[in-house]
Amino acid sequence: LYGSVPASLLEDAHRILRSTATDPPRGPVVRAAEIATAARTMIDEYRRNGPFDATVEVRDDVSGLLVSGGCLMIGSDTVMPRGRLEALLSHEVGIHLLTYFNGAQQGLAIFRTGLAGYEGIQEGLGVFAEWATGGLTRTRLRLLAARVVAVEAMLKGATFIDVYRLLTAEFGFSPGGAFGISARVFRSGGLAKDAIYLQGFNAVIALVRGGSDLEPFWLGKIAVGHI
Repeated sequence: LYGSVPASLLEDAHRILRSTATDPPRGPVVRAAEIATAARTMIDEYRRNGPFDATVEVRDDVSGLLVSGGCLMIGSDTVMPRGRLEALLSHEVGIHLLTYFNGAQQGLAIFRTGLAGYEGIQEGLGVFAEWATGGLTRTRLRLLAARVVAVEAMLKGATFIDVYRLLTAEFGFSPGGAFGISARVFRSGGLAKDAIYLQGFNAVIALVRGGSDLEPFWLGKIAVGHI
């Protein structure tokens, strides 16, 4: 579904991991209840401008933040730096939920659920939103690069433990960080989606560099080829 990892993308990931240091230790944090309150506030702002009937749920059966349809689900044990809150909500609410509800207005349901190959640019727009709000930290960028390296290793036959050791021994990730990345990549027996975040971000940057307008992407969940 998500294809292999292009050589150029893998090179980018290695360059980021070898040249980018992590951020200083995080300061104040926010937890699930505060994240949910901030998300509802952002949703209310969008609702003033048109149909945006999004819901927010704090749940025990998800990890982190996840959008499904018109619902933002927040894992009950989620903890994040306060400085990352606006960026992450801009990704989840300002991209994933916004394009869902905008797509629902187009008359064809596929604009709401997503045309073929839309996910790469969708996640790239999400990361771009993080950058635009000043929340794309060095730690976050290293995480996206590590996901690419982990997916490439998994596709070439590395085991869970192999990937874990690669991230800790070669790239300096903490045991908890390496475990989390490995768990995402090996979920459901192996899922290559995590490589598309950095790939999509590169694609969005290329569009902006070339003078393209990003506005068409707000009409729904579409890929570059659908413009």
